[in-house]
Amino acid sequence: MSKASQLRQKAQAYLQKGKVDKAIEEYKKLLTVESRNPNLYNELGDIYLRTNDRVQAVSAFEKASLNYEKVALYNNAVAVCKKILRLVPNRLDTIFKLGEIKAKQKLAGEAEVYFLQYFEAVISDPERRGDGVQKQVEDILAMVPDSEGVCSKASDVFLHLGMKLKAAEMLAGLIARNSMDGDPQRLNYYRSRLDILKQQLKRDEFDKVEKIITGGGPEDGHGAAAKAAPDQAPARGGIAGTQADAPEGAEPDESPAYGPAPATGPAIDAMGSQPAAETVGVDSAGISLTDYASDLSGRPAAAADGGTRAPGAGGETRPDSSAEEPRKDEGGAPGRAATPSEDLSDLLEEEDAQIESESSIRNFADEITSDVEQDDFRSHYDLGMAYIEMGLYSDAVKELQISARSEQLQLQSLEMVGHCFLAMSNPRLAVKQLERGLEISQTSGGDSMGIHYNLGLAYEALEDLDKAREHYEEVYIVDVTFRDISDKMKKFSTVS
Repeated sequence: MSKASQLRQKAQAYLQKGKVDKAIEEYKKLLTVESRNPNLYNELGDIYLRTNDRVQAVSAFEKASLNYEKVALYNNAVAVCKKILRLVPNRLDTIFKLGEIKAKQKLAGEAEVYFLQYFEAVISDPERRGDGVQKQVEDILAMVPDSEGVCSKASDVFLHLGMKLKAAEMLAGLIARNSMDGDPQRLNYYRSRLDILKQQLKRDEFDKVEKIITGGGPEDGHGAAAKAAPDQAPARGGIAGTQADAPEGAEPDESPAYGPAPATGPAIDAMGSQPAAETVGVDSAGISLTDYASDLSGRPAAAADGGTRAPGAGGETRPDSSAEEPRKDEGGAPGRAATPSEDLSDLLEEEDAQIESESSIRNFADEITSDVEQDDFRSHYDLGMAYIEMGLYSDAVKELQISARSEQLQLQSLEMVGHCFLAMSNPRLAVKQLERGLEISQTSGGDSMGIHYNLGLAYEALEDLDKAREHYEEVYIVDVTFRDISDKMKKFSTVS
């Protein structure tokens, strides 16, 4: 038995005896062996909560979130951040981190919700000032430059920080963009806010703001959007995204109601997706391990029916829709177009970077579980789920086949092995694993809806529509809201 396994067993033994302080000491020793294992930090945070030591718990959770993020297990990182906010509501760094993670996942709508919540938390507390807040506001603007709601609220934050010129520049950029194709009511709203603010500016600052509006502004480009060609990406103050209407009759000193409303919990973005939450299936430490709809590169997981997300999928991963800009010379004029060879070179560089990134993530995942014993079935199951999130289905199958030796984990392990074979476009092997799981569920009384659903997908891929319908019906008669089962039944009702 490895040293890490010995320390873990000792810690668990102390916990069972109620000797929490002793268990904490063993976890600290364990972290000297596996210092980058996010699961350990998360477990340690939960143990600190048993002693009501919230400060140490938050510290441990922060390290867990950071290390989950390093291996791109973003949903786990989000779950840990939400645990922190339950302990310390309106904690700025954590709210910012949630938005940052969602931005990395290219879930701009969800990121905006957290960023607007961050801005509200800053404005509501007169003591929340300083360079740290300013830096985070600038980072937010860089992450979601096309969000009009974020840019508008950022001007309020800059004013709260005493940065009147910066606040005016943000409003000037919004005016520049809306002068081209925006809503007149919204344009007047920004102008009325800026008119009040201009009275507090010096003459040179006033002139600087005017230049932004007319398109000759500073290097940050607030005014550039007003004169930008249609194929140019907007500057920070020029918004190309979805824009909401300003409230009718809004007074100049009212805060705008653009973009997603600030929220303290999950909200639905424009695409109908919800922020990841503590979803189905959690490990012993409370971290979701079954929200595996996306792999670590942000791509949707493969599905046997060509479009259905993996079981338990909560939100939809959206590709980056930003278009390439034409090359420009130093004066800003369009330059020559990229040649096919240059495009190919860029593509190859991107693919190399992607391969290097995925290799790094995989090596890290292997590293943090390198001491897992063969009979540590829970750790093998967790590693299998992590591999599924990465899209490394062959590796996931190996781990899940080990965890399937555990009586407690056998049913869910077989279900996930079946899912992996579906994702690998091998429905025949999926059927074999899932039918085995179905037999076990019938004798043990375990939940079989996921197995029936996946069997439906497998038989549908094998074009055995009668059997596919049979398994879908087993799901439908128990829960008509299960995943997309209603759509499946509608589809099969048209099949003779």
